[in-house]
Amino acid sequence: MLNEKVGTVTEMEKDEILGLYERKLALQELAITLNNPEFDENSMNKLYEKIVSDLGRTNVYFEQWWKEKSSKYQWEFIEGYEWSIDFKTCEIYLNKKDSCCS
Repeated sequence: MLNEKVGTVTEMEKDEILGLYERKLALQELAITLNNPEFDENSMNKLYEKIVSDLGRTNVYFEQWWKEKSSKYQWEFIEGYEWSIDFKTCEIYLNKKDSCCS
C-alpha cells in the first residue's frame, strides 16, 4: 500500500470536507435505522427516499471537493488509488483502494 503524502489543505478546506464526511456517515447510519418495526411502510419509504436523495447530493459535493482541491493543488494520482485526509493535520494521502469495497 502506498500511503504517500501528496499535499495539505487549509484548515477551512479541511472543515469543508469534514462536514461532508460526517454528513455522509450520519445519513448512512440513519438509513440503517429504517429497519425499525415502529415505522409503517409508507413512512419508511418516504424517509428512505429523502435519505437517498440527500446522500446522493452529499456524495456529489464530496467528490466535487476532491476534484477541485486536487486540481488546485496538483496532487499526484494513480489509477486504483484514492486520496484521503488526516483531519488532525490537514494532510492529504494517496492510498490503494480497498479492493473489497471499491
